Amino acid sequence: MEHTQVSSTSSPPLFAHTASLNDQATPPLTSFLAHPLLAKGVILPTPPIRELVTDLRKAVMLREQGYCFTATSGYGKSYGLAMAERELRRLFEDVPIYRHVIDNHQVPSIRAFFKHFLITVGETKISGETYDLRIRLEHRLIDSGRSSDMKLVVMLIDEAQEMALQDFQFLKDIGNHLEDAGVQLVVIMMGQDPDFTGAIDKLREAGRLDLISRFTLRRVQFRGLSTKEDIQALLAAIDQQEHPPASNCTWTQFFVPKAWQQGFRMKDQADTLVQGLRQRLPGQSLARGVSARQLFLAIRRFLVDYADIEAKGGNLPENLWHTAIDYALIKDAAEIAAEDKRKRRGRVRL
Repeated sequence: MEHTQVSSTSSPPLFAHTASLNDQATPPLTSFLAHPLLAKGVILPTPPIRELVTDLRKAVMLREQGYCFTATSGYGKSYGLAMAERELRRLFEDVPIYRHVIDNHQVPSIRAFFKHFLITVGETKISGETYDLRIRLEHRLIDSGRSSDMKLVVMLIDEAQEMALQDFQFLKDIGNHLEDAGVQLVVIMMGQDPDFTGAIDKLREAGRLDLISRFTLRRVQFRGLSTKEDIQALLAAIDQQEHPPASNCTWTQFFVPKAWQQGFRMKDQADTLVQGLRQRLPGQSLARGVSARQLFLAIRRFLVDYADIEAKGGNLPENLWHTAIDYALIKDAAEIAAEDKRKRRGRVRL
């Protein structure tokens, strides 16, 4: 594949006209594929994530014992929690913050349970009997909390819908032991609904109202991207991010340097993208939210296609967003999510 070299004062090199299908990929193509927007783990500060960070900041300041967030699958809850963790570390530099991911298929071993938590808190020594593991974990948390001027430990729990009774009971015991040592424990959970509601119902059936009142009484919905303003803010962030770092080359400029110079901005595409989403989601309202996973895929496809078109000397086609939305299977994902939610609600009621 041939390529053109773009001056470093404007933007990095991109695709050029493909002269032959047998042409080989070159280093500029490798650079293109390494762009952060094409990486799976890219996280941008969308409005829902900003709202999440604000709520968590206040939860830590108020030293909430338990604060729960629920979200629909695909809405970006894990990525949102990861960004919230990063922001909390920045805001509360002195506070030990741990993010613990509950396994989808938990091993019914108490020793394995404590080993998992020990790894979360950064303990490398995970051998020994169950009692030794538990004491080691308690001491690790107490020591880290005492080292903080706020005398505080924050535990972020991801995939909280998979929590079992022993998880909740352990958090209560640890919280009590920390309090005895003069340290407070803030537990923040992120779970997928309606499964998380089912986990709470099991606590109720077991008569553990003490655990419900302590950890799950406050539940907040982590919403999806559901308004034009949400989507416009996401597209504007792409216009503002730089790659390579400190290059003054925005992500949008990296993909379509000529269009960028002519005034093209992703944020101005919000109306067209929203219109395309509404056309592809019959019988559904954008207000219900759209999968962040699928929407990011549509945005990636749009920019990759536009980059190829620009390199061949073409202009932005009117239907490019429609092509990207269809490729991302946004309609299919929405239908699957709705059907899965109905089935899960049925199982929860049972």
